[in-house]
Amino acid sequence: MAQHPVRARMCGFGEKDRRPLDPPPVVRLRVRDEDGHFMQSEDVDIWKFVVSATLWAPCSDNDRSVVINPNTLPSSAPVYQSSSSTSSAAAASSSVMSLSEPVKVRNIVGTTVSNAYLLKDHNDQLNIFFIFHDLSVRTEGQFRLKFQFTIIPSEEEPRAFVESIAWSSVFEIFSAKTFPGMTNSTDLSKAFAAQGIKITIRKNSRSRPYHSRSGDDPDYDEDDDDGVAASSLR
Repeated sequence: MAQHPVRARMCGFGEKDRRPLDPPPVVRLRVRDEDGHFMQSEDVDIWKFVVSATLWAPCSDNDRSVVINPNTLPSSAPVYQSSSSTSSAAAASSSVMSLSEPVKVRNIVGTTVSNAYLLKDHNDQLNIFFIFHDLSVRTEGQFRLKFQFTIIPSEEEPRAFVESIAWSSVFEIFSAKTFPGMTNSTDLSKAFAAQGIKITIRKNSRSRPYHSRSGDDPDYDEDDDDGVAASSLR
């Protein structure tokens, strides 16, 4: 990972109040040739490369990408008191449940697939990146992101395979009342924005004192250059 998300405000089950992960997750790709040597990024044909993101529990064994909309859960029909002799009918009406099925929706909202970008990082080094600047989460809690690198199928290779996987550090999604605010934009985000990537840049963080269950992830390091790597191009 070139950049890990740290926190965000939950966006709930509406579609208007979207709050992106902060900072935006970024995956770096390094490609090896047939001899196992890393290739120069500018020599790699990147147009067939994509990375997809899914939402997982911190322990990484529970996919949290889909959640039930609580507004669609079955509820008991209202119970009405009756003074008539039809007490059995009244009792039956009290046990009537909604027949509508709960609706499942995506817990991770936004653009979950990124094409490859050939960009310079904040150290002026040219690399291949996958940028997820439009990801939000509906529910509060702690999560990780799972990134899967694939190559778009072609006539030579009609099937798509997951070539490599990378995981983000654990991050926290806060409720509106407990959200501590956005952080300052990282140097990497600023470098991408200067090259035309649509990333919101903030000069000053809007934060307030808070007590998180975990605090900011101590493993977060925006300069961590570990990334997914393909053993060879197909």
